[in-house]
Amino acid sequence: MPEPGVRTFATATGVIAYEVLEAQTAGEAPTLVLLHNFMSTGRAAWGALLDVLNARYRILLPDLPGHGRSIGHPFGFHHRRMAEQLAALLAQESALQAHLAGCSSGGMLAQLLVADRLMQPATLTLVSTTYSTNPATTGHLPPLDPAHFQAGRRWMEATARLHDPYHYAGYYEEVVLAGFRRLRPETSIDLHLSDLAHFALPVCLIHGAEDEFFPVAIPQAMAAAFPDAELHIIPGQTHGLIFRQPWRVATTMVQFLDAHH
Repeated sequence: MPEPGVRTFATATGVIAYEVLEAQTAGEAPTLVLLHNFMSTGRAAWGALLDVLNARYRILLPDLPGHGRSIGHPFGFHHRRMAEQLAALLAQESALQAHLAGCSSGGMLAQLLVADRLMQPATLTLVSTTYSTNPATTGHLPPLDPAHFQAGRRWMEATARLHDPYHYAGYYEEVVLAGFRRLRPETSIDLHLSDLAHFALPVCLIHGAEDEFFPVAIPQAMAAAFPDAELHIIPGQTHGLIFRQPWRVATTMVQFLDAHH
C-alpha cells in the first residue's frame, strides 16, 4: 500500500509513486513538475525548496522509475523510455503544459520530454545538467562516477536509505547505483545544440561554476543555443545545487517562474 498522500501510476514496467502538493494560495494555481537526479528521490532532492515553490505553485513530485517508492523501470533505465512513462503520468494529471524543472538526470529527462514532443511545458528550468553525456558531442569528457561527487563522506549510505526500505537491503547497490554506472549516451541523453534551437519556450539554467561533472562551458553553450534562455552561474559551487544552495535555486526559480506566469 502507498503511504498516505502518495499516489501511484501504473506503467508497462512497474509503478511510479508521486505526490501532488496543492498550492498554498487561494484560487487556481499553475502546476510545476519537479524531476529529481539519478539515485535520489523527489522529496530528498527538492524537499528544501518545496515551501518556497509550493507557496504559489501546485507541485507534481514523482520518484523516478526504479527510485524510492516507485517500483520497476525501463530496461537499463533508458531515459527516453522513462520520459515516455513520465509523460503518460503527466497526461493523467493534466500537466502536459505545466512548468517543468529537472536537476542533473532529471534535467536530461526534462529535455527529452520537450525534444521528443511528449509535452509542451510553459517553461523549463534546468539545474546542474547537460544536453549530452557524449564527449564527442560536448567536447568534454564527463567523469560520471558517483565517487567524484563532492558530497559528505557517508552520502552513499544515506542514499541507500532512500531506496532500500521500499525494496530490500542492497537494492540501491544492486539496481540503482549499478544502473547509473551502466548508463551510456544512447541510454541517457545525447542531444545536439541544434536540437535545443527548436525549444520554443523560456528556459532557465542554474549551474555551479565548479561543477565536477558538467563543466560550465556546457550550460553556457546551452544558453546560447536556446532561443529564449537565462543563465545563472553560481560561483564556487559544484554539482547538485539543489542540495548545496537550495534557497538560492528556489529564489532564482521563483523569479523566473513569476516572470512567465
